Amino acid sequence: MTRRLLASYLLLATFILLVVALPLGITYTRRAEDRLLNDIERDARVLGSLLEERVEAGDADGVATVSRGYAEQTGGRVVVVDPEGISLVDSGARSDLPRDFSTRPEFEKALDGRQSAGIRRSGTLNDELAYVAVPIASGEGVTGAVRVTFSTERLREQVRDYWLKLGLLTALVLGLATGLGLLMSRWTLGPVGSLEEGAELLAGGDLSGRANVERGPPELRHLASTFNVMATRLERLVDSQRAFVADASHQLRTPLTALRLRLETLEEQVGDDPATSAEVDAIAAEVDRMGHLVEGLLALARSEGGSVATVTVDAAEVADDAVGRWEALAAERDVAVVRHGVAHARCAAVDGALEQIVDNLVDNALDAVPAGTSIDVTVVTTNGPRPVEVRVRDHGPGMTADERARATDRFWRGPASAPSGTGLGLAIVQHLVEAGGGTFELCEPADGTGLEAVVRLAAADPA
Repeated sequence: MTRRLLASYLLLATFILLVVALPLGITYTRRAEDRLLNDIERDARVLGSLLEERVEAGDADGVATVSRGYAEQTGGRVVVVDPEGISLVDSGARSDLPRDFSTRPEFEKALDGRQSAGIRRSGTLNDELAYVAVPIASGEGVTGAVRVTFSTERLREQVRDYWLKLGLLTALVLGLATGLGLLMSRWTLGPVGSLEEGAELLAGGDLSGRANVERGPPELRHLASTFNVMATRLERLVDSQRAFVADASHQLRTPLTALRLRLETLEEQVGDDPATSAEVDAIAAEVDRMGHLVEGLLALARSEGGSVATVTVDAAEVADDAVGRWEALAAERDVAVVRHGVAHARCAAVDGALEQIVDNLVDNALDAVPAGTSIDVTVVTTNGPRPVEVRVRDHGPGMTADERARATDRFWRGPASAPSGTGLGLAIVQHLVEAGGGTFELCEPADGTGLEAVVRLAAADPA
């Protein structure tokens, strides 16, 4: 953004300078040429007046004296011709032999009574010349012509100096425009950068992100102040919600524990009455379900606690431990928990989170798979930005695409979910994975039926 704004300043300054500097340079050049031709014309007319009587009288010596005297004083070249265009004097010639100038366009016009002036390139002299040719007239008509010629070298030097000054002035102005544009863009866009940083922190879950804007346009300072007020209110609101969930979960633990104890006492008092015992068992199951729900809410509140530090863990060892913990329960249901993949895979994760993640995934898979099948726990390494993958795949009924998209929503339960489920397991998994910089995805296995949960974990910090 800064470069684009600076480029717009420079383009505008360059356009203005071109509009101003080019006409100035062109106008100066034309005026310098006109001044030179006007001066030569004045001198040519004066010479024509001085030579009129001498040419008419045939005074060749007088014509030569006046012409050469002017040439020596001014550095110009003077050519005087008779009515036939034959030179009477040529101050720039190496010899005094007459030459025929009747075919030269300027002399043709001058002998015809018309003045001729201009700037042209001389191939013979390899120089650019400014010339004026005027007729020498008397009462009887045109008696000759005089042409005064000057090299434009000095004129071109002056023009080049002027263009050089314009160029230096243009460069100076562009330099100042660049400096001022850079200062202006930083002054203008500095608050935008601070706002962007604060917004990125908020988007990343760090509710302490703020826009530190002390300088800049008043509108952006006001916007930054409004942004900070919004961020503060959002932080307070989220903190209060997390605190409420955590406090409520803690407070519910005590009555649930007391209710379990009373149910155990009631089971002892009921004895062998089948109907009453079944009701007590149903109540106990609901109490256990509510206990799982409370624990899930508490875990979810902790997982959403904002930015947390990560530690280096070995995903393969965590998977091995999880398989060992679940093998016995899975065997009771005629389900095998099988470990696949590499023996070691170091990655970054929130302390203690990966164990909970794998346990939740295996628990969900165990509720979904039929007897006689297996749960595959696989750990692989890749070359991507999150090089460690933990995959938990079951061979149950699986989920549709819509169900997989909603599976991580809080309290959502699939049609085939176990009655004791709370709908928080996958939501907790996703938050714990993302808190450690990883990603979580539910996929349809490429081969066969079932569901595959894929956890991609960030690389471990270098030791």
